[in-house]
Amino acid sequence: MRKNHYYTIIITAVAILSTSMLAGCADNKQVDTANTNPETALSTEAEDSSDKEEADVGQIDKKDWTGLNESEMVPADIYDAASEEVFTAMSEWAYTFSSGAGGWSTELAIDPDGSFHGEFYDGDMGSTGPGYENGTVYICNFSGHLDKNVRMAGPLIYSLSIADIKYEYEPGTEEIIDNVLYKYSTPYGLEGLEGKETSLVFMDAGAVTSAINEEEMMWLSPTHFGSYVGEGWDYVEDTPDELPFAAIINTVDNYAFFSSNISDRNQTFLVNKCKLPGLKNTVSELNDDGTYRFADESIDGKFKVINACFEVSESYNLYNDAESFVNECLGKLYGNHGYNPEDVHVTSPDNAPATLYDKVALCGHQSGYAVFYPKGGDNLRGEGRFVLNESNSNGKTYAYAYIVETDEDYGLNGNNPPVPDSSFGSFYLSSLTLTGKSDTLSSAGEGKSAVKCINCYMKAPGKDSVMAKEVSPDENYREYKLAAGQYTPFYVQYPPDGFHKFMYTNGMAEYINRQGEGEENSAIMCLYLNADNEVVYGYEEYTP
Repeated sequence: MRKNHYYTIIITAVAILSTSMLAGCADNKQVDTANTNPETALSTEAEDSSDKEEADVGQIDKKDWTGLNESEMVPADIYDAASEEVFTAMSEWAYTFSSGAGGWSTELAIDPDGSFHGEFYDGDMGSTGPGYENGTVYICNFSGHLDKNVRMAGPLIYSLSIADIKYEYEPGTEEIIDNVLYKYSTPYGLEGLEGKETSLVFMDAGAVTSAINEEEMMWLSPTHFGSYVGEGWDYVEDTPDELPFAAIINTVDNYAFFSSNISDRNQTFLVNKCKLPGLKNTVSELNDDGTYRFADESIDGKFKVINACFEVSESYNLYNDAESFVNECLGKLYGNHGYNPEDVHVTSPDNAPATLYDKVALCGHQSGYAVFYPKGGDNLRGEGRFVLNESNSNGKTYAYAYIVETDEDYGLNGNNPPVPDSSFGSFYLSSLTLTGKSDTLSSAGEGKSAVKCINCYMKAPGKDSVMAKEVSPDENYREYKLAAGQYTPFYVQYPPDGFHKFMYTNGMAEYINRQGEGEENSAIMCLYLNADNEVVYGYEEYTP
């Protein structure tokens, strides 16, 4: 039997957005947030509000849309949207309402014209009686239409309602068939919504998850954003900043439907939260079917990042066969003669130690982490994460490979070669995430590139600067400006909740403050500085 859930969820209308943003809705790519930070909060200050009132409604202040949080949202108008484009986008996903536990679920399909159909099913084989010794089944086959009055409530977020709904069998009736009692009901998750305005919210792939509060996320995280890894089947949850699939929120009963892709193209993308100033993009291939290949590298070509998506021959079980999966991925990228399979060292979800959980669990998808040696360079080393997309229902299996290639002799030794150095590569693999948007597939970032790196003791950073001193008896602490302010990226070695953790300055401050007194309450860091001696990124060096 289905369980009762008592959630209190409110979907709040969010800031002003022009309806012109809807162009290309079916491709889920109409909002450009490539240069925004997923943690930026929606501003509520008066001066920001006045600026919005005076601005052209076709111009969006990107920072206002990247970190939507219900507690910080401001009431605003909701604008009419083109229903045919929204319905087309909705039709590319198959929706499920389920807790992930028990045998019940509501399945929902939506057609491009806004009509829908589905089934609710729940079985209780222990509920028996005279004539129905084989148990009881609760079932509802339903169909109907969405109201064409669709309104935009934020980037990739739309307010909807159900115009009409009908049932194959009258709810409340029952009959016995083959010793099973069939009780005909209404569809759990959509009950009582007919005619209620703005009772549903459609969040297309790529919508920010910060617009979903904790109660709503309870319906999505257990089913999609967590995975089991290690010999003890430890549960690891990793919620992305942006939805990698579409979702439907029932705002009356506070329920959430997740979805799987049924379109003829890939619609989920692997990206890095951290973009590296100084990398140049050398390959940008985004195909019509949603597969892609991007490559970025340092000026001297000794640090290279490859981000690719492609079809693979089967849906592998990474617990049992991660090596075959990784080798098929490498064969797709390097060809059969571009690497030596005997030199591929794979960590699977099964054999991963606790310190590597974050590298084999990614937004609910299992992945293989591997070190290998591409041919073509004496000291060339490859390190990557290989992710299997298990959220498709379109008959295709997609794989994602995110690889960092470095020269093993390339690093801090020598005369300060252009950075990032080789030891940074494994850290960079810890800030990967999945999203439903394809506009940040490149790892090349804006801003001045790093020109040198220093070993130092670093105190907890503030909003705009950090105090650090080089590891030398004669050095004193000095102030370094943070190139990206509070969103300057850092990586640490052994945080309490993972391995090689990516964080911004707030998280870094909390991490250092937990370390105790030590070297004046600091961490041993490698900081990368640009020509103006500003910190562009940094990582905690290994200290045995």
